[in-house]
Amino acid sequence: MAKYSDLVDYGRLDPFKRRALEVFSSTLKNAERMRVSVAPVGETAAVLDFLDYDFMLAFNIEGLGTKNLIADEMYYEAKRRGDKNAARYYRGIGQDALAMSVTDLVAVGADPVSYVDAIVSGDSKWFDDAERTRELLDGYAVAAKKAGCVVPQGETPTHLGIVFPKTLDLVGSSVGLVRPKERFTYGQKIGEGDIIYGVSSGGICANGITKARAIAGKLKEGYFTELQDDRTLGEELLTPTPVYVRPIIEMLECGVDLHYISPITGHGWRKIARTRFPFTYKIQSLPEAPKIFSSLIRWGRELGFDVSNEENYQVWNMGVFVALIAPKKDLDKIMEICEKHGAEAYRLGCVAVGDRQVSIEPLKIVYKE
Repeated sequence: MAKYSDLVDYGRLDPFKRRALEVFSSTLKNAERMRVSVAPVGETAAVLDFLDYDFMLAFNIEGLGTKNLIADEMYYEAKRRGDKNAARYYRGIGQDALAMSVTDLVAVGADPVSYVDAIVSGDSKWFDDAERTRELLDGYAVAAKKAGCVVPQGETPTHLGIVFPKTLDLVGSSVGLVRPKERFTYGQKIGEGDIIYGVSSGGICANGITKARAIAGKLKEGYFTELQDDRTLGEELLTPTPVYVRPIIEMLECGVDLHYISPITGHGWRKIARTRFPFTYKIQSLPEAPKIFSSLIRWGRELGFDVSNEENYQVWNMGVFVALIAPKKDLDKIMEICEKHGAEAYRLGCVAVGDRQVSIEPLKIVYKE
């Protein structure tokens, strides 16, 4: 039975990341000469504390992954079929790329200021279709407006022989301010009885895409397989990743005491326990997952993929893009702000003292960290 780890093996990636943190730890003192200290490392963004000022600088670098390969395949097939509007499949790709970075930034309490893209091609001929490039770039602009950040520059290298000629490698870096410093969060205030909230994903977003692509690749019509709502599988997979920067910043500005903000990206729901404190995150209620997941699960089962609940909730977001942890007193304000911004929010469960793990009680799943 094919598992996600057969395609992307975090068992090999995570030790390398931990080793990198160990190797680079010796560099952290280099900033002390400028009265800058490095906040706890290993979170979704790096944070520098300017000791003489009431702000911190947060930044990260984040790649989109393989989601644009779906747009590529649909584009070339649509062109082959004579579709003059084939470029439309790139419409949300720029938003996906930017959203993944700025969401990781706001997860430490930072308000994004800027995003810089690197659009890496394997063949500069990729840019010959002006409509396709316009759709791609417009997606970045739409997402920047939603996040409230600027895109002042970018990089467009061609890496011949490294990147496949018919696709792109999309990477970006965002920078933001934690101001005042009290907004910096890495789970240090999590306490027993805190409530775990989830904010809707609306679709698959940009994680677990490799497995979705593997399933689609075994279907007769591939990404053009029709779903019940007259959309194709590919169109549904290309639903843009939501940008929740403004509602989260509004929560902070309104005094919501956010103890932790965790994007449900790589590792899926295991990410709720990313912060390294001794708590059990008890999930007692699950939202209904978007229909794309039921389709992938049905086809995956028929095609011999592991689509058990234990696998799915650590590969896909299953309906939640961001998990928030905050005291019960903030429940109404969190729900109110999410509704104001058109984001559906759910009460998922609570925090308990115990082993560091995520316990999804309705499914009898425990992810030990």
